[in-house]
This record gives sequence, structure tokens and C-alpha cells, in this order.
Amino acid sequence: MLQNGAQSVEKIAGGNIIYSKGVGKTNADEIKWLTETVVKEAAAWKSSGWGYSPDCTQMDPVTPDVGNELVNMTKAFVENGCKAIAFVDGASAMLKAQGKSNTKRSNTGLLEEHFETKDQAVNW
Repeated sequence: MLQNGAQSVEKIAGGNIIYSKGVGKTNADEIKWLTETVVKEAAAWKSSGWGYSPDCTQMDPVTPDVGNELVNMTKAFVENGCKAIAFVDGASAMLKAQGKSNTKRSNTGLLEEHFETKDQAVNW
């Protein structure tokens, strides 16, 4: 597992899936690191495609500058072969709304779904 501040990243065995987890408050620099790290970890799957599953259940709400960086992250993921995002946002309507908003703002048309648990998300 790779980690920087509030963010951690790991590959899910048995599939072309990258899982990340955020805990507490994050910032734009950590999201830039997350973007670069996920793209690097998924590089071998660029042509075949891959999925991304961010676990937001323990994250604090993000500031507008972090939200903008999340939009940039989504664009970078699509440019590098990401086919879908499976958000783990528990039962939080606020996290779900924020995730949907950031994906919509990216104008990528990326397939997106929301789940309560990591297992549900990575098995989607």
C-alpha cells in the first residue's frame, strides 16, 4: 500500500482495479499525489481499461480547491484508460452528491456508481 497524508492507494488482486482510501482532511497536493500515483499504478492497464474505487467514508468534506482537483483527477483517469468509478461512500447522501457533482463537472461521461462497502464496490 502506498500512502501520502490522508490518502492511501492499493491494487485489488484479481482485477484491473485501483482502490484508494481517504481519512480525515485532505488537500489539493494530496489529491495531485493521488492522481499521479493511481495513473502510475494503472499504467499497464491503459489500453485494456481499469476501474477506480475511492473509499470516502472517513473523509471530511472537501474545500472548493480540492473539489476542483478531484475534477482534474477524473479527467486524468479517463485519459489514462479508466472506464468506471465505484465510490464507497457508505450511507452518506452528502458524499454521494459531492462525488456525482465532481464527476459531472469533469465532462468525461465516466460510468459511476455508489456503494456502502468496499466489497460491494470492487465486486461491481
